[in-house]
Amino acid sequence: MIVHTAIGDSVRIFDGRAAWIAAPDKPLPLMSLTGGNLEGAKIDAMLSFPAQIKQAFAQWRVGATAIDDREVRVLQGINPRQAPVNFYFDESGLLVRLVRFVDTAVGRVPTQVEYSDYREVSGVKIPFRWTTTWTDGQATTELSEVQPNAPIDTLRFAQPAPAPRPKAE
Repeated sequence: MIVHTAIGDSVRIFDGRAAWIAAPDKPLPLMSLTGGNLEGAKIDAMLSFPAQIKQAFAQWRVGATAIDDREVRVLQGINPRQAPVNFYFDESGLLVRLVRFVDTAVGRVPTQVEYSDYREVSGVKIPFRWTTTWTDGQATTELSEVQPNAPIDTLRFAQPAPAPRPKAE
């Protein structure tokens, strides 16, 4: 995923095994993801191809709760030696929230993603807006268009170049 920001492009890549972030707002211009952060990148990538989600977890738990006074179904995916992942679906079956966790030295840290503005693209409903919230920040992503089955050069999945540092004003 490439996000164009005011201070430069933020590039996030997951190649199926490894993941990187090259962004001008990170402590390093190129960061390799490991541990729970790598697992988070894997989950984020899987959501682009949701047919893979069921097989991604060894065990599932089902429950219900409410988000903004609307009842939602909660599916919790569990794998041995990994933090659980919670998927929240509305009455129509659309994913409205994802909560995943990373185990750190200071405890379990959540990342929450809220999905909205679903639009049909080639017969599939896709969120055109999502807001990701973590312990020290929040980012909203809004898509202007989606091109299904667009050809992507395999080189796009290679480790990216380090992000250029923002210019001082």
